[in-house]
Amino acid sequence: MRLLDVWLESSALPIGHLAAGDDGAMGFVYTADWLGQADNHALSLSLPLTGEPFGDAVTRAWFGNLLQENDQLERVMAREGLDRGDIAGLLAHVGSDCAGAVSVLPQGHPPVKRPGNLAEDYDALDDETFRDLVQRLAEGRPLPEDMRDPSPVAGYRRKISLAELPGNRFGLPKPGSGAPTTHILKIPDPGHRHESRHEAFVTRLAAQCGLDVGKCTASDVDGQEVLLIHRFDRKVDGSDVYRLHQEDFAQALGLPATLKYERRGQEGRRFDAAAIARILAETDRPAMARQRFLEITLFDLLVGNNDNHAKNHALFHLPGRAPVLAPFYDLVPVQVVAGYTDELAFRIGEAHVPEDIRREDLLHFCEAIGIPRSGARTLLERAARQMIEAIEEHSARFPQEMRALDNLAGEREAHLNAILELGLELRERDAHIVRGGGWALS
Repeated sequence: MRLLDVWLESSALPIGHLAAGDDGAMGFVYTADWLGQADNHALSLSLPLTGEPFGDAVTRAWFGNLLQENDQLERVMAREGLDRGDIAGLLAHVGSDCAGAVSVLPQGHPPVKRPGNLAEDYDALDDETFRDLVQRLAEGRPLPEDMRDPSPVAGYRRKISLAELPGNRFGLPKPGSGAPTTHILKIPDPGHRHESRHEAFVTRLAAQCGLDVGKCTASDVDGQEVLLIHRFDRKVDGSDVYRLHQEDFAQALGLPATLKYERRGQEGRRFDAAAIARILAETDRPAMARQRFLEITLFDLLVGNNDNHAKNHALFHLPGRAPVLAPFYDLVPVQVVAGYTDELAFRIGEAHVPEDIRREDLLHFCEAIGIPRSGARTLLERAARQMIEAIEEHSARFPQEMRALDNLAGEREAHLNAILELGLELRERDAHIVRGGGWALS
């Protein structure tokens, strides 16, 4: 039997215990101390506050989602002879580095995550070290021996977490400080070398359309494009930095990362409209959350982001209140990529691909996520009209390299305009044609 303590940055004592039996079965239970606190909150919608222990399936799914996909994890697996399915065993070694406010530590180990002070708890990176770091990530080489990712992020892109320091510098938390990072530095996939600038562009476009989105900036370091992402799960108050507890929709639903697309699951255990409805109903303002989710879904359709899977949506868990929708993130126009699947991350009504969506599919989706039928048509038409008009306004000034995105948006606008009978006058574009060779946006 392996027993581990589960901490949050804000907790004075462990909030729960993670157990793994000799047969590999896992379980989680909250501590009586955490349950008795007036300002507590659940770790997850799938792990509500209760004194009863949780079983293997939901425990394995939630804590398995904490494991990052990177060289650090691979080295631990090789060094310790651990299998990827031994979640508790792996967390015993890397649980201090879980993304976000959570840490999982051997029983009796003191807490490792603490708020940070930008003036005291970080070592600045000089320009040469920063450039070397970018090139290592770009080439898939390991970090220097004396450097480790202080806050590894789940996912498959090459990333490292950094802290933005005064004086337009970046740094890493001092060893043993437990201080948070504030940004994620992400290197695009070699096959999609302009992904950084396009994610930044689409994210900015979403903000211009009135959506609550994260912030990111594309840049160039010695000819290598990079994306600098502002972490939305951080609070910077003057010189002090705090972690905010968040979870993605896969965790909220008790789904492993392998089931982040609807097509990979099965009835009752998949990321579909009904599952989304269960999450939105638990938020602090369900009606507003449903409207926000409908708006981002329409935006994603219009810009060709059908990679909006369960791990690309998140919730904040804050003391004394119901969960709150986090800003939307990872907004990438993947459908301008040759060879990328047209299949939606989750179905819209009965439609599996954007071209098959009809009015009834959109109305059915509205109802499925909890919008009453009586108001669904009005809300849908208003949201679609506002989104199309906003994109029409801004796309007229798209730079030349965004021509493919403009053409795709025009095609999708025309489709929505027709099936919803909005009667909007749309600017003419060229036909949307995806060419080989990556993004092909020039």
